[in-house]
Amino acid sequence: MQRIGRRIAAAMVACFVTGALPLLAATPQPRATPGHLPAVEPSISIAVNGEELPRDPAPRIVGKGGGRLVVPVVKIYSALGIAVQRIGGDIVASAPGKQIVIHVGSARAEIDNQPVMMESPAIRIDDATYVPLRFVAESLGAQVTFNAQAMRVEVVSSLVGRNPGLEQHSDGGTAQIVGTVSAVDLNSSPHSITLTRGSDVRTIAVTADARVQLQDVVARISTPGELADVHPGDAASVLVLRNGHVQSVIVRYASRSGTIAAVSSTQFVLNSGFILSPDPATVITLNDQPATLADLKVGDNVVVRLNPDTNEKREIIVARLVAPAPQTSDAPGPAIASVTIAAPKPALKAGDTFTVTLTGTPGGHASYDIGSYVTDQPLTEGPPGTYTGRYTVPANVNFGGTPVLGHLSVNGIAASRVDASTPIAVSNTPPQIVDIAPDPAQTINNNQPSIFATFRSPVDVGINPSNVTIEVNGLDVTAAATRTGQFITYSPGVALPDGNVRVVVRVSDVAGNTQTRSWSFTVREH
Repeated sequence: MQRIGRRIAAAMVACFVTGALPLLAATPQPRATPGHLPAVEPSISIAVNGEELPRDPAPRIVGKGGGRLVVPVVKIYSALGIAVQRIGGDIVASAPGKQIVIHVGSARAEIDNQPVMMESPAIRIDDATYVPLRFVAESLGAQVTFNAQAMRVEVVSSLVGRNPGLEQHSDGGTAQIVGTVSAVDLNSSPHSITLTRGSDVRTIAVTADARVQLQDVVARISTPGELADVHPGDAASVLVLRNGHVQSVIVRYASRSGTIAAVSSTQFVLNSGFILSPDPATVITLNDQPATLADLKVGDNVVVRLNPDTNEKREIIVARLVAPAPQTSDAPGPAIASVTIAAPKPALKAGDTFTVTLTGTPGGHASYDIGSYVTDQPLTEGPPGTYTGRYTVPANVNFGGTPVLGHLSVNGIAASRVDASTPIAVSNTPPQIVDIAPDPAQTINNNQPSIFATFRSPVDVGINPSNVTIEVNGLDVTAAATRTGQFITYSPGVALPDGNVRVVVRVSDVAGNTQTRSWSFTVREH
């Protein structure tokens, strides 16, 4: 592991000294020690036409062999007023007189339908899409610079002030309205959604036959939904037909969930290592009550919903386990005594089932929520005062450790909500193997090289180290390797013969999702 650390450190130094803009996959964030914020490397600042942007997400230097500077492309385009949307695995940007298509995971892109090759593939790190800085210059005709000493990226573009606004029209008469959701009205008939972009505001009537699609860019899933599933702060694209009828509403958001491992006056850290600083407009609730960052504690369960274009954190839902208040003669209302979860494993995937049991005042109506993802699930009373329900995980659901919230009402009087002590995590997205060495197709003169791979779980359910394996030339060498939840490394005890070396790494998360990556390199010592 020391060799890995030296390689990453060398890559950082080389990039800062030479100013090179070479790639990489994300290295895992430091895991926080409860009660203490982890040390965080100084981030690279970014300014567009002289205006400094928030450093969340910030440019990064990633990869091996000197590293490569990559920048959050959606953030830069949005700062210039360029409409951006995700279509499948593509990022599509519509600038005045220009269309840019970026294929995430590929170095291929299109500018005005003409193919171009980036220096390295577009990659996802946390909630943001990153591309090489030079591609920003090429795609916009902009001037870009990176001052390694000042740790600052500058982008100067003539597209400033040419904001396409909320509404873009096509030759066929349809209109696409793209912006941030500021309100959802379910009381009007028909329902409506309000979008904002800069100073532009538009309220759009949405009839029941309009298609609503929800896209979680962290879990990389897309599922049908309803307007009631849309939250203020989400990014949305509404397609309006020539007759004014809304055909579709595509809503994108980024979700984060977990347990607070450390908290300060300005930010908190989840047990996954994800660091979050609330925005001034962020709404924080603690057990359904308005709260501030100062109210949060280590051990609280958190669900965060972010705008993937602006990274605005509009909503943070915090749940803290609280013992039910004792029943007194002065307060004869209904009460929940406990909410418990029975699950077969710490994290679940499609087809797995868990049971929720709520005990409390008999003769009532009980339900439960799984954070903000699944709400108002009914519980059925069996023996008086015992309410149960079963939830089977569908194919397109992903969330990290998320609190289960119990509700009970009797004769129209609601009891105080009680949360289960055990959160639920669901993942149907396989782990990502993000960094490997030696590089594929590389020829090396070391016959006992350090062979390693790093990996992560996109939904933060965690990797099971005991289910990580490595094969070298068809031989399982896992027993001689070092394994953690973030990497596996193996150094051959005997020299490898000259020639082709094939490596296969298999990784499983705690939900049972598996990913395999194989590659080859060549040893030529003589």
